[in-house]
Parts: sequence; structure tokens; C-alpha cells
Amino acid sequence: MQDISVYFRAMSDRKRLSILQYLALHERVPVTELGETLRLSQPLISWHLRVLRRAGVVKTDRTGRQVLCSLNRPALARYQQRIEELFGLEDQDVESTGEKHEPNLEPVSQRL
Repeated sequence: MQDISVYFRAMSDRKRLSILQYLALHERVPVTELGETLRLSQPLISWHLRVLRRAGVVKTDRTGRQVLCSLNRPALARYQQRIEELFGLEDQDVESTGEKHEPNLEPVSQRL
């Protein structure tokens, strides 16, 4: 249960959700680019990336002086599976309507 609470804590901030959304659209991104694009200062982007790394949903790699970050898709899939198991959501959409719902791909900032 501890890992799920760390995950939800990491996901509970709009800036972190924006970081994840940006990373979902790009393979590997320099931290400086991420900060400039999302208009976050270096200390603030570092803080948010640390929270996301602790939850395991973001990976960072150092290449020389540059730090690249990317989405840890397998970890996100494991969290999704764990949440579905925890709350009994496996195939719930299929059972109730006979159809599987498509995910909402609208930007997070427009949905919040």
C-alpha cells in the first residue's frame, strides 16, 4: 500500500502532471528544456523530478553535463495494474457496457 500512496502523492500536483504529460509526448528530454518549456525554475523542476523519481514514474540519465529524463512506462503500467487490482476495476468498463472506453488524451491543463 505504501507504493500506491507514494504514487498518488506524486500525481497530486498539476506541475508534476504537466511534466509527465510532456514526457509522454517525448522520448528523452533534457531537464533544462523541460524547465524552459513548462516555465519552471531549475530548483522547482528538480524538486518535482525528485518526487516523480521516488515514485518511480520518471527516470533520469546523466550524459556528460546534461541530465535527460524520460517516462518510466513499465512502472506506470504496474501502478495502473495495482490500482485496478486494489479497487476491483479490472475489465469493469467491458462488463458494464460491453465496450472498452478510450482514454482521454486531452491535455491535463485543459481538463483541470
